[in-house]
Amino acid sequence: MTNRLTCSLLVFFLVLILGCQKMQAKKNQEELSLNRGTMPAKEDPTLGLQSQQARGEQHVLILAVRFPDVEPSFPLERIRRKVVQGLNKYVREQSYGLAWVNADFRGWIMLPDPIGRYEVSPYNFKVDRTRVKKLIEDSMTAIEPKADFSRYQHIIVIPGAFTTPGKGYGMICYCANPGMLSGVRRNIRYVPMESKKGQTFRGGVCVAAENAHLGMFAHDFFHALGGIHKDKRLVP
Repeated sequence: MTNRLTCSLLVFFLVLILGCQKMQAKKNQEELSLNRGTMPAKEDPTLGLQSQQARGEQHVLILAVRFPDVEPSFPLERIRRKVVQGLNKYVREQSYGLAWVNADFRGWIMLPDPIGRYEVSPYNFKVDRTRVKKLIEDSMTAIEPKADFSRYQHIIVIPGAFTTPGKGYGMICYCANPGMLSGVRRNIRYVPMESKKGQTFRGGVCVAAENAHLGMFAHDFFHALGGIHKDKRLVP
């Protein structure tokens, strides 16, 4: 009887300890997510303010998405090489080895609505933010059964539509977070994105059409990479 009671107590305390560990891990992950993009900048006497979050390995989820009424113009493998191998090489070279990209590439991912529901203006200050939000959240929802968004620091969404200003997706490339979703003139912030089942992402988000050049990808990715300091986007 005593041995059975002892075993029961041991099992109870073991379950309790494991439960506490899981709760703490979840809390730590939430704190990491909340603090993402708001790490303090470091003042360099020559270069000025330097982003501290732009160093080291950057975990990036890359989603090549397509619309039910548009056929992509580029093979998926060509896009993958550009944004996985090409972007990582570019970031390593430009940072002198201080930063690199660990990419998780997914595609093609079918979106639920035709391109007209997502298309945006080619002019920054005329972009409908609700459409930007819809593109990102629909992309997240499409893969949420197979993705844990808390694992990533940044997301890149690639619409599979050949785009020029005002045609295709409408804008070739932009940084959504921090940027298009909150605006860049004042009150710049990371706007939380949420999938249909409630997964939240608070990191950097970029959108670049399939035909965007590598330099365009890098330019807007660097906005996300740098983060925010005193209501301004930092250069990495």
